[in-house]
Amino acid sequence: MEDVSRLKSIVELYFNKKYKLFKPKYANGDELNKWFEFESRADFLDSYLDYYRQLPDLKSAIIDGCSSKFKILYEGQEYVLKHTHQEEFEDSDGNIRGVKNIVLSSMAYKLISQEKKLKEAKAFVDVYEIVKTIKVPGFGELSNYDAAIRISSFLGFKPTDIYLHAGTRTGAQYLEDKGLLPEDSLLETKLPIDIFPEQIQELEAFQIENFLCSYKHDLKSLTNY
Repeated sequence: MEDVSRLKSIVELYFNKKYKLFKPKYANGDELNKWFEFESRADFLDSYLDYYRQLPDLKSAIIDGCSSKFKILYEGQEYVLKHTHQEEFEDSDGNIRGVKNIVLSSMAYKLISQEKKLKEAKAFVDVYEIVKTIKVPGFGELSNYDAAIRISSFLGFKPTDIYLHAGTRTGAQYLEDKGLLPEDSLLETKLPIDIFPEQIQELEAFQIENFLCSYKHDLKSLTNY
């Protein structure tokens, strides 16, 4: 029961713990160096995806979805930002890391050619598969998912499964290691909601993807069941 209570408390953090986000730059590369505070990780996810829901057309959703650009209204001022997942940054050795802007532009250009197919999509999985078929070196599985969720937000779709990549896979691995997911779950590329503990099933699939990544270190601290 203590373990169940601990898992529930971690899920509650996703909705109740303040989330602080530091952005060193605007989306255009100009210096910003500002902290943003949101009510929770869940609140930030909804605020950021809401930008794509309100875009005027699919082409805009493709371009901004691939570039990871979004706008938020914060303390009465509008900020044009770039999601951390697709930012370029300089590491401690002076090397440029992250996803290069030329890669993001190339992906957007290629995906615009699939606009007709995207308009015919019936669900998130259709959008995801279309994005996945566009092969642009440097635009990896996390970026594929991110672009798909942003474009799907415009189209009105949500994933019904949890797609595994990067930190999300790590979080799921910790659950599997502790007996909270079936053995060999990580051999799959996506997982259904109903195999997760009931405490986690309170979240929607796109929230679980975000939760597994955001709270992977907390999940690691759980004792084995």
